[in-house]
Amino acid sequence: MSTKTLSARPASDVLATNKVLRNTYLLLSMTLLFSAMTAGFAMAIKMPPINMWITLIGFYGLLFLTTKFRNSAMGIVCVFALTGFMGLTLGPILNHYITAFGNGYQLVMMALGGTGTIFLGLVRLCINHA
Repeated sequence: MSTKTLSARPASDVLATNKVLRNTYLLLSMTLLFSAMTAGFAMAIKMPPINMWITLIGFYGLLFLTTKFRNSAMGIVCVFALTGFMGLTLGPILNHYITAFGNGYQLVMMALGGTGTIFLGLVRLCINHA
């Protein structure tokens, strides 16, 4: 019977992992905020829902572009374009909830605030363990 010894990961590996996670969470929080801004804009101008076909073509087209440029700086631009478009299509849905429920604003803001707080907490967690 053989025993395996577990070796600790080198500190440089742990730091590299934490840096990747921190950068990922920062990018996710920035895209979330950008999507929230475009959704807020769509809500402010009371934008009507976008045609289903335009929405599908826009989602899949921007997703394809994001995948195509995933290893370049243009990929970041495509990610923000995708999340911005998602925010624009989400705005009319949020307006529906705000008008349909007496506490619609509270529901929307609680979801937005909770999600943003979670991502910022994850970023802070990565920074504290770096």
